[in-house]
Amino acid sequence: MMVFFDTNVLIYALCQNTDNIEQQNISVRLFEEAILNKNIILSELILCEFAFTSKKLKEDEININQNLKFLSQFVQLNKHDTSKRILEIIENSSLYNSSFDIFHLAFCECNNCKLITFDKGFKRFEKLSKTELVLL
Repeated sequence: MMVFFDTNVLIYALCQNTDNIEQQNISVRLFEEAILNKNIILSELILCEFAFTSKKLKEDEININQNLKFLSQFVQLNKHDTSKRILEIIENSSLYNSSFDIFHLAFCECNNCKLITFDKGFKRFEKLSKTELVLL
């Protein structure tokens, strides 16, 4: 099964200015496994979130750009009607403030992949989607 990493996992796997060595070690291991197994999939939105968060963490711009180029090779362009699924989830949940996370959830559902994250807030989505959530 393909795996989709939430932004926080990618930040810990690739950035220098992180604050939790345990989460960094977990992220690096999972990320390297996914690359070796060729079962990683990312969305274009993840690239935007990664760039924003990396800059906020004051990462070196050269490193940010190199990481974005590297990550872009795993981007799956949207072939499905993900937007329809996003609207369904939002309508049924009223979780408007979580629209970026809902995009990730719908993307994973439409691409039949599991979502891996440190964000415990994703627990609230468990009943809204058939996407397998791995909360680290």
